[in-house]
Formats: sequence, C-alpha cells, structure tokens
Amino acid sequence: MCVHVGCGDDEPSREGRDTPDGSTLQDGGPGDDGSMSTDDASPDGSATESAPFDWVGIIGTGQSLSVGATAGVVSTKQPFSNGRLIDTGADPKYPLTGGAPKFAITPLIEPGREKSKGTGPGYTDGQYPNNIAGETPHSGMANEISALFLARTTRDYLTLHSVVGWSGHPLVDINKAGGARAYPASLMEARALKDLAKAAGKTFGYGAIILTHGESDAGNKDYNAGIKQLVKDYNVDLKAITGQTRDVYLLVSQQSVFGAMTGSAVQVWKAGVEDPLIVCTGPKYQYMYSVDHLHFPATGYRSLGEKYGEVFDLVVNQGKKWKPVQPTAATRTGANVVVSFDVPNPPLEWDYSLDLPHQTKNTAWKNGRGFEAWDAAKKPLTIASVAISSANTVTITLAAAPAGPVTIGYAAAQDGTNEEGTGNNGGLATGYRGQLRDSDTLVGYDAEKVTAKVTKGSAAVTLTGGTKLVSHSERDVATTPGGPANWIIKAVASPTSFTLSAPWGGADAEVTLDVHHDLHNYGVHSFVVTN
Repeated sequence: MCVHVGCGDDEPSREGRDTPDGSTLQDGGPGDDGSMSTDDASPDGSATESAPFDWVGIIGTGQSLSVGATAGVVSTKQPFSNGRLIDTGADPKYPLTGGAPKFAITPLIEPGREKSKGTGPGYTDGQYPNNIAGETPHSGMANEISALFLARTTRDYLTLHSVVGWSGHPLVDINKAGGARAYPASLMEARALKDLAKAAGKTFGYGAIILTHGESDAGNKDYNAGIKQLVKDYNVDLKAITGQTRDVYLLVSQQSVFGAMTGSAVQVWKAGVEDPLIVCTGPKYQYMYSVDHLHFPATGYRSLGEKYGEVFDLVVNQGKKWKPVQPTAATRTGANVVVSFDVPNPPLEWDYSLDLPHQTKNTAWKNGRGFEAWDAAKKPLTIASVAISSANTVTITLAAAPAGPVTIGYAAAQDGTNEEGTGNNGGLATGYRGQLRDSDTLVGYDAEKVTAKVTKGSAAVTLTGGTKLVSHSERDVATTPGGPANWIIKAVASPTSFTLSAPWGGADAEVTLDVHHDLHNYGVHSFVVTN
C-alpha cells in the first residue's frame, strides 16, 4: 500500500520494516480500532493492553543533546516497526509551508534525517531540517518502548518520531512564541503523519514530547514557567491536528552541567512536581560524556533514549504516576537530618562506581556522597556522614547541630572552576553529581553478550572468541556468575579490551559477560528545607 502524501508515486524501501508477527508497517499494529482504551479483548476473552493509537507520535526537541551532537551512530538497523517522516521530493525538502514535498514513512535509524540542500532558514543555520548531528535519543527510546510492550503483550508497538531541536539555543528559540523553525516544524510533521495514517487507514495521535535541553537556560529563572507553557501549547496544537482527546506528556531530563542550584535543572524537577503533564525523567550526570564534558557519545544518547522509553511505557502505556528519585520532605533532630524520597524501584542504594564529588573543593561536603548542606544564612555546613536509613530515606549527620532550618541540596553544587556556566564538568567528579540511585533492574533491548578472559585480582578484561563490544561503552553494566556486584565499565581501550570498576575475584577464566546500559534512576538535582 502506498502511503505517500504529496507528489509522486515512488514508495521508499520497506527493508527491515517487518514486525515480529510478520506484518509490515502498513498492515498496522495494536489498537487497530483506534480505541484509546488501555484494554482490548483477546481471543480467550481476557483483557490485554493495547496502544493508544495504531501509530503513536513522539516529538523530540531541545538543544545539542537532543540532536546527537559530537556523536557517531550505533543504531543503524530498525529491529521493530518504528519510523520517521521522510521527504523524497525536490530540494528544498521539508518545507514548513508550500513547496513540493513527497512525504512517506521510513524506518527509524540513525542519523535521524538526511541532510537537505537549499538556501535560507533551516538550510544554512542548523535549524530543522538540517539539525541532526549524530545518534539521537530516539532510536533507543523507540526500540525500548517496542521491546517492553512486546514482552508484556506479545504485540508490536509502532512509534513515529519527529526530531526538531536546535543545537545551542534557548527555550525561546524552540517554543511556540519564539517563531523559529522547531515548533512549527513539529506541527508540519504532525499534519503530514496524520495524512499518511489516514491514507493507510490507521489511527494516529501523540503520546509525548521529549525535551533534552536546559544548558542555554541555566540562569533563566522563568524556565519552569516556560516548559509548562511549552507542554500546554503542544497539547492545544497537537490535539487540533490529530483530533485526539488524550493528553500529551512532556518527558524532560535535567541538564547536569550548568547552574544546578537555581537554574534550569532544578526548575525541571520543580515543574515535574507541580504539573501533572510534565515528568522529570532524572539527571544526566550518570552517563558517559564526550571529551568536551558537555555532550555524549552515541552509546550515551542511546542509553538516555532507553530511559525515556522506560518512563514513556510506564506513564503513557500503563497509566502509572511515575516519579524520579526526588526528595519529598526533610526533618531535622539536632545534627541529624532525615530526607524522604520518592523511589521508583526501592530500595535506595549507593553507586560506588561514580567518583565522589567535593573531595578537593567544597570539602565541607566530602562525606556527603552528593549531598550538600547550608544553614539559614546560606553558610555551608559540614557533613560528618550520610547513610541510607530505609528503603526511601537517607540520614545526613552534620558535624554540629545548627540553629534554625537547614537547606539540603543534592548534586546542586559543583567543584569545577566556574560556577557561572562556562566550565564543562559533565561526567567528572568536579561536576554536579552524587551516588544515590534506586534499584531498577531493567535491562535494555540492546543488551549484548561477549566472551572475555578475566584474571584473578585484575579489573582488566580482554574479549575472546572473536567477540567485540559493539553498542556499549563506559558506564555500562557487565554481569556474569561469580562476578562482582554492580560491575561497571570504567574505561574502554578498544572494542576488545576494557577495564571494569572492580577486580575479578575468582581464578583465571574465560567467562560470558552480559553487557547492558545502566538504567538505574539516579537522584535528581534538587534541594529541600528542613523544619
């Protein structure tokens, strides 16, 4: 079936588009009746979950991390039925209005869009449609959603992704009011996808927007209000296009490089607490960073995408009120402060593979594992120790009992030389970070097995049997029977040689390592004031 909209008759190749049950994209997916119900009747009369629409739209916006800056690509095959819009018409392609586009759906692989020729805005300044730099979070997100849904229902789940972010630009350049290309481009793609779905006899609507952003707005005190307006505008405009009544969520990750205490990172967390359509998916300090300590390599973007996918599946598909690892209250008794947390997957635990912050600067907090403390006059208070005191609480013991309320921050102060936002410390112990996380056991769809030679007392491994590390890298998890708990890849020398976070304790051996992204949920950049 041809699903083109616009001029021309040529249909792009559907290679790799087959779904697990042998159907193709045009043959549809779950929820063929267009119902928005989460339940559908199975042949045996039991209730089975269905997708909200046959084709589920997801918009990705933000700045450089939303478009894969500094990254190559690892997602070169589409293992499910996920797709994106393609324009095979004449240049300039993807016009916001007019032109002669020849739109169709093509498999979602990376990079997420071919470069277009032409002149004018969007073709010479890095805006949409020439905004894609490398691996975006979308392949990881799409494929994780499909894998989770398939495992739970044995049915396919098809998402269609629009990537409209603009590298290096603040919220005013990607929102509706700013008038640049990102926002209207997402609506143009929405109209095109709606037309393609209608031509194929399928229902189409949006599940979420993902926002990977905030560095350019690190000092913007109105960022909270800005992202609330963004999700409000998208809900109005997308519903008008698709006809859906179902709300569209905004899934947003915190930037973990600049101005965490008062800037966009903390405001993302607050917006998620205050607005039911905004979900803070967590920070980014736990990921592997590129050498610029601002962006990610391709494997980092895919790992971030898998976290977006996990949260999307819980919130959109399962209707759960998901919350990150975030403080809910703090109570002080003398020198002891007990902080309670929302914990998606209890209990809380420490990630000892992340180097401790505040070891050479801000040393009053060197024992805080990412926690910081200030008195009522905003003077730093020395932390003597911290301990996980229950499945959802941490007890912080101060060196002395202060007078008045205490502000407890988490990953809200950095040790880098510049606190004003021009020093990049992403992924470093001098940056905004901490060791607190939950016990999420999710293993992503792209886990891989390798055989390795391990040596007693050594953390170095060498791959054997012709195996290579293909789609994973530093900060990823490696497990094997008899191996240390929470084994993390610390450094990669080559695709066949890397160093783990702890030495092998057994006899020299050849083992099979299961390698996957670390999908624990880490404590958000935040602060809370005691009684």
